[in-house]
Amino acid sequence: MSKLKAFLGGVPVGDEYPVRIMAVLNLSPESFYKESVAVVNAVDRAQALEKHADFIDVGAMSTAPYLNAWIPPEKELERLKAVLPEIVKNVKVPVSVDTYRPQVAEYALRAGAAIINDVTGGKLYPEMCKIVADYGASVVLMARERQPRQGVDPVIRVIDALAESITHFEKCGVDGDKIVVDPGIGFPVLPPRDEPYVIRGEYRHGDPQWPWWKWDLHLIKNLPKLRELGKPILVGVSRKSFLRKIAGVEKPEEVLPASLAAEALAVYHGAHVVRTHNPQETRQAVKIAESLRSVHLA
Repeated sequence: MSKLKAFLGGVPVGDEYPVRIMAVLNLSPESFYKESVAVVNAVDRAQALEKHADFIDVGAMSTAPYLNAWIPPEKELERLKAVLPEIVKNVKVPVSVDTYRPQVAEYALRAGAAIINDVTGGKLYPEMCKIVADYGASVVLMARERQPRQGVDPVIRVIDALAESITHFEKCGVDGDKIVVDPGIGFPVLPPRDEPYVIRGEYRHGDPQWPWWKWDLHLIKNLPKLRELGKPILVGVSRKSFLRKIAGVEKPEEVLPASLAAEALAVYHGAHVVRTHNPQETRQAVKIAESLRSVHLA
């Protein structure tokens, strides 16, 4: 089996490299985990995060699908412009920007960001691929379906969704060695348009066989199957709602232990990058899982 490898902002990720940590820094007060929000002290927070992270992922709009947190692109840009250039200037690790809007991505890359983290897989705005290609940037593509497919295994649905995104970006001129995939833990079917869109309920993926939280567990357990896509795998499970559902708690502040357990299991099952709100604690959990994984593969 061939080794998986890619470059995120110039940093190699994949089978032959340590599991990388992507730390979350939010500029959006609406974000579901308030401790991740840093507006007036964004640069200081970025410098603190980079001590334990390989990348910093800056987001100016919450994309939690169960929150009414949508803002127009002008507001997203305003938030980024206020701090992104200073963040880039004052940290040594590559900066990623969490956005699905081409105009926001273009500003971010012009300001010095090296990675675009697109939670729509480039499907809400297909022209996103041209921005990434023009700047020679790296991209994280999340699995998002336009329509649910009842009766189809979630892993197949995720692989098909990601394959569509990968093909689109590579045909558009994006370097295939700069693409990393994300199975989209916690994210339902793609919204029809860029407008306020909230989805809740038990069957967020449109299939009564798969409650949303079982869907997420199934994907983590079957991460090795995503290897057929030929791209390293990024997983973001930090403090997400399926953990709160399983742990029987309500607040994201209460699920650090569950987050660390899920992150460790994701790494054991093959994740190459972990996106997290708590990089210091996650780094320790990842090292244990990584060591166990290497023994298992020996």
